[in-house]
Amino acid sequence: MSDLVPFPGNPRILKEKGANDLRKSLEKFDLAEIPAVDADGTVLAGNQRLQILRLMGRGDEVIDVRVPCRALTGPERKEYNARSNISAGEWDSDILANDYEREDLFDWGFKPADLGLATDPGEHRDPGTESVKKGDTTVTCPECGHIFKK
Repeated sequence: MSDLVPFPGNPRILKEKGANDLRKSLEKFDLAEIPAVDADGTVLAGNQRLQILRLMGRGDEVIDVRVPCRALTGPERKEYNARSNISAGEWDSDILANDYEREDLFDWGFKPADLGLATDPGEHRDPGTESVKKGDTTVTCPECGHIFKK
C-alpha cells in the first residue's frame, strides 16, 4: 500500500465522526471494499480507507486493488473519483467549486443541495426558459428542470 499515491485534489473530506466510523468498520470488516487505482498507482477510489489504514499503522501491507483496463485521462480520473463517492461522505466545497465543472457534477449525479446551493421551493422554471424572473444567479437542475439560486 505504501506505493499508492493519494488522489491529488481529492474533494472528499473526512471529519472526525466519519473517520471514527470508518476506523471501526475497517477494524471489524477489514478492507472489504477494494480500492481502485489508475495504472500509475494513483488512488481513484478508497483514499479515505487507505488514509485510515495508514493511521492504524497498516501502511506497509500488501492489498488487492482494481485497475482500469487502460490509463484514465485527467478529466476521467476526476469523474471516476466523484462518481465513486457521490452516495456517501462529505465534500470540500472549495475544491468542487474551483476544480470541477458544475455541469459535470450534475451529470455525474450530484444534486444542487449536494453542492451547497440554496433552493427556493416556491420558485419554478417558466416552460421553455432556463432562467427565472427575479434576476438572481441561478442553476437549472438537469434532471427535473427546477431552478436553484446560487
